[in-house]
Amino acid sequence: MQRYEQLDSLRGLAALAVMIGHFLMVFTPIVQNTSGLGLLDYPLNLLKYTPLHAIWGGHEAVIMFFLLSGFVLSLPFFSNRQQTYTKYVIKRICRIYIPFVIALLIAIVLREVVYVSKLTDLTSYYNNLWVNPPSWSSIAHHLLFVGNYNTTRYDPILWTLVHEMRISLLFPFIMFVIIKGGWRLGLPIALVLSFGAEMLLENFETRYMTNFVVSLHYASFFIVGALLAKYQGTLRGFFMRLNGWGVSLLLVAALCCYSFKWIGYGEDFHDWFMPHRGDWMTAIGASIFIVAALSSIWLSNQLGRKPLLFLGKISYSLYLYHMIVLLSLVHLLNGRLDTPFIVMIAFAASFAAGAMSYYWVELPSIRLGKWLTGWGKKPAAGEIAGKAGHGEGVMSSS
Repeated sequence: MQRYEQLDSLRGLAALAVMIGHFLMVFTPIVQNTSGLGLLDYPLNLLKYTPLHAIWGGHEAVIMFFLLSGFVLSLPFFSNRQQTYTKYVIKRICRIYIPFVIALLIAIVLREVVYVSKLTDLTSYYNNLWVNPPSWSSIAHHLLFVGNYNTTRYDPILWTLVHEMRISLLFPFIMFVIIKGGWRLGLPIALVLSFGAEMLLENFETRYMTNFVVSLHYASFFIVGALLAKYQGTLRGFFMRLNGWGVSLLLVAALCCYSFKWIGYGEDFHDWFMPHRGDWMTAIGASIFIVAALSSIWLSNQLGRKPLLFLGKISYSLYLYHMIVLLSLVHLLNGRLDTPFIVMIAFAASFAAGAMSYYWVELPSIRLGKWLTGWGKKPAAGEIAGKAGHGEGVMSSS
């Protein structure tokens, strides 16, 4: 099955955007609503309320993750190389769940080791993290993915993995529909799931982002990702027929769609896109980026550079650990070092943590999955290393 290394790098850049966003949110000027100020009066708004927000757009990156997951997980079905459902689930558990559980346990341990008292000199978001001690009920919720619970308690990024795992388990059944009906059936189902979820959420408590109904909304983007994979030949052909100006205009439009939520932030027209319709604008932009990454020779070459490929490899672990590292260092060094220095140290340390987790947790977990589904046949280490990134899917996309 063909590998798409460009998408490894794209996933890595999305994970980096999530990390940058979380690290910037330590600082009050970033999280304050300053949309009423002009760019000349408040130049920081250039980073906050223009398409440049894509550099640190965390939620936008999550939509990209879900699209990439749908794209990658669908490939074996389109090439008629899908596995039995049991083998599929075993590999999903090993690929996503085992690293997730280990990161969760490390977050709990570090919270107990470094936490002294509630922070008071950062933004309200960070001041209220790690405030509540671990409890058996909350740990059980995290391990079972059941209920509508607070995933920010230990590692604030874990809410996306709840949806990733739930949707992954249902994905083979979704693919049956897509293979039979193509876009004529797949796209309407995606829209029904998304807008149906929006109507259902009016009758459900949604304090936290782990509601089962919210999973239906995000499942729609798995479907869109699978459709991108199914029709990639047609989409790539269209892209490659564009001239230079056409490509430039398309990419600018994609960037504006991707960052749509922040352009004209606070204006009345955004109300129509609340709470989840704006995700479709982001999905349009992200879809164009995916097609461009597969179609443009120049862009493919840039995304094929070794630093970006490495970023793609460690993207899942970087995603899992960057907040754990930041929270640990903030609590450990608060009052001893200025906050900007703590953030810079945490930024560098997150890459180290991501690399260690990739080699010591992710790769062994993938080997375990292949061993369990191969009846004891141990795959070569080189094969594992080659497939650990894009070929295995998911939140390795997260």
